[in-house]
Amino acid sequence: MDKVLIEDASLDLLELFEQVSQEAKTEKNAVPPINKMIYWWTRKPLVVGRAMTLASTLSDIKDVKALLGDLNGTRRNFHHIPDNTKYAQKLGRDPKSIKVLDPFGGAGNLVFPASQLGLDVTVSDYNPLAYLIEKSVLEYPAKYGANLAADFEKYAKLVIEKTKEECGRFFKENHLTYLWCWCILCPHCGQRVPLTNQMYIVNTPKKKIGIKFIPKDKNFTIELVQKMSDSEGKKFTQKGGSAKCISCTNTIDYDSMTLDISKNKDREMIAIQIQNKNTRDYVTPTQEDKKLYRNAVDYFKSKFTEFEKKNLLPNDNISATNRRENMLWNYGIKKWIQFFDERQLLVLITFLNNIKQVCNEITNKEYRNVIALYLTAILAKLSNQTGLGLVWNVAGEKPEHILLLRQPRIVYNFAEMNPFEKVRGSVNNISDNIFDGISFATRLKNTVKCTQQSVTSSPDKKFDLILTDPPYGDDVIYGEMSEFFYVWTYRALREYFAELPITIPLDEDFCESWGRFGSKQLASEFFAKGLKK
Repeated sequence: MDKVLIEDASLDLLELFEQVSQEAKTEKNAVPPINKMIYWWTRKPLVVGRAMTLASTLSDIKDVKALLGDLNGTRRNFHHIPDNTKYAQKLGRDPKSIKVLDPFGGAGNLVFPASQLGLDVTVSDYNPLAYLIEKSVLEYPAKYGANLAADFEKYAKLVIEKTKEECGRFFKENHLTYLWCWCILCPHCGQRVPLTNQMYIVNTPKKKIGIKFIPKDKNFTIELVQKMSDSEGKKFTQKGGSAKCISCTNTIDYDSMTLDISKNKDREMIAIQIQNKNTRDYVTPTQEDKKLYRNAVDYFKSKFTEFEKKNLLPNDNISATNRRENMLWNYGIKKWIQFFDERQLLVLITFLNNIKQVCNEITNKEYRNVIALYLTAILAKLSNQTGLGLVWNVAGEKPEHILLLRQPRIVYNFAEMNPFEKVRGSVNNISDNIFDGISFATRLKNTVKCTQQSVTSSPDKKFDLILTDPPYGDDVIYGEMSEFFYVWTYRALREYFAELPITIPLDEDFCESWGRFGSKQLASEFFAKGLKK
């Protein structure tokens, strides 16, 4: 290509990039619909991809600004649809003649605007999970058009209804979120101790609701306090890697805590968030609530052999990440199946099984694969809202998600949301987000070529432009951390995508993974050598 704008170090260009940076910060909070489809750790703002594409292909900053769209409006720039006819005129050639590659594609955000402008785009990633996300965002919406979102919605309703029919009876209607605590036995006095880093369950300017634990016969009872004082709310039974007994007040060290949790796996449901007409209230669990949970546990156990025969159980080992081990191992959680309780596993595995049943009824095999991918996206996002590490936000009165902490961890006072109610992370909310993402992505009229390969593989064609965001050492250990989703994704899609490996490949996953090599130095050397290839 001829000399382009990005090759000039002008003040106008620097000023434009400053404006783009400000819009990018705003976009991260506004969240484009495609970002809600399937979780990925790093997603570049779409405005950055658009600005880089335009500045890399045009030579006049006025043309870049005109095609970039408003950076200071009330409507976010990612909604902007560029004038491709005008772009082709300014370019002086057919945009399709410009070949673009992103060899570290990730979720595909960086090249989404390049495809929107009509360039010939190829995106690649070594990670099979990233490859599937790229196909769901950059390939299928452009290929199948507006009807795809409606078809996804139809099949999603079928899977959700079938899952609710089997599992819904283990949750009460209008029960939104269950709040739990891990419990241990005090090694000094034998008291059962609930572990929590605060007594608040709600802490907003208008509501201060909390709990009190009252020791009784080496166990405890729970009192719900509607107007908790700040001093009471800030009390805790665990903090900084140690616990404090609610009876004898002695300190319990980290090793004792983790050993007890690993051995006894004792948890207590302490409160329930409920929908009460137009408000959300909190109640202590009844015996009926606890019985429903036990019934779910018993039902899961009765289905265990069936699930095992169908290879639906996520029995895969949990890998070390950026340490010599994985922090979950300290709690006896060494396989992914152990990170979820029985009621959660029942919902996830039933949903997985129903994806297969519904998709196997679709006669068009190619389209069946597409629908299966989007239904599996619901399952993947549901797993991120499920598990023993779901953080409860006392200020927002809502569950967050497992990867709020970057990688799955144990949370001593964790949340369990009802997947069938209208609450953050429920199957219906997830389905709505994916529907919106597909609809947004159908603005692409050119199908992007998505490939699953290493950056060291020789491409079968030359490229005019490379737009990429390479890995950042140990910032995200993509391979090992992707396993959290992939244990579910592979089981759902192995029949439909023959190219998927059984596990996430790591040989050329260029990250500084201390846990993979057992040495920080070896991990750094591997990463440095990989970038030189």
